[in-house]
Amino acid sequence: MQQFMLKQFERPLATRPQTETRQLLLDYFARLVDEEIDRIWAERNMNQTDLDKALRDQKRTPYN
Repeated sequence: MQQFMLKQFERPLATRPQTETRQLLLDYFARLVDEEIDRIWAERNMNQTDLDKALRDQKRTPYN
């Protein structure tokens, strides 16, 4: 995939196409992350209460 992308962008791009392409890729990978999070939540039967509890809980190892 990396080689394919490099070949597609061998020629210089103006600023706007660069920005649009970057945003397109960011949107794509953000969607993949969202889908994976949704899958994990469904698999573990999680809800907002579980997330709120996880954010409040202290999981760090105490230092002496």
